[in-house]
Amino acid sequence: MVILVTTKSLNSLAIMGGTFDPVHNGHLRTAVEILDRFGYSSLKLIPCFQPVHKGKPGVSPQQRLDMVRLAISGDARLSVDAREIEREGPSYSIDTLKNIRAEIGADTPLIMVLGMDSFLSLPTWSQWQELTKYAHIFVVSRPGWEPDLISELSAFCEKYRANSSYELQCAPSGRLWFETLTPLGISSSMIRSLASKNESIAYLLPEPVQEYIEQHQLYR
Repeated sequence: MVILVTTKSLNSLAIMGGTFDPVHNGHLRTAVEILDRFGYSSLKLIPCFQPVHKGKPGVSPQQRLDMVRLAISGDARLSVDAREIEREGPSYSIDTLKNIRAEIGADTPLIMVLGMDSFLSLPTWSQWQELTKYAHIFVVSRPGWEPDLISELSAFCEKYRANSSYELQCAPSGRLWFETLTPLGISSSMIRSLASKNESIAYLLPEPVQEYIEQHQLYR
């Protein structure tokens, strides 16, 4: 059972990492829906410098950072965090969580938002079983999809899965929650493919981001 929270938790912080190559309305809809439904105080989008499990992004780290800044300029609850871009090198979530935890203190709820595909790949992440020491994990699930979990993830779920979403606001870290949100059939790869063929990318991403892509002739 999902408990919807109508008041914001004190200083609760959600974060969403990703390549954002480019950022699009699917990313942004997920972010605002999480804030609206679960009452977290704010959400940071954290573009990675160099993804560990994906190929090299099609544009520069600075350009991806610029596009996220343009995308979120209209919502004060959203912010962009440049620490992985500034750190350079492979972007490991465990390092980012340690940094943020040191900044916000030991008591503030920290919620790391992951897509289901990322969650399923967790056993390939650096120090993945240490993530819950620093943050909760909020997994955005696909409607009606019940994936088969490998034994490591199954045990992880059994150990950390919360009974309600509210548990993520009652402790600084250590819980796992799955939630189905409004699905938008948009992907960064779709946008890159359309742009490469000089086809319209309108309404798939914020207009300022579209203008930035066209102005700099990205993904051509």
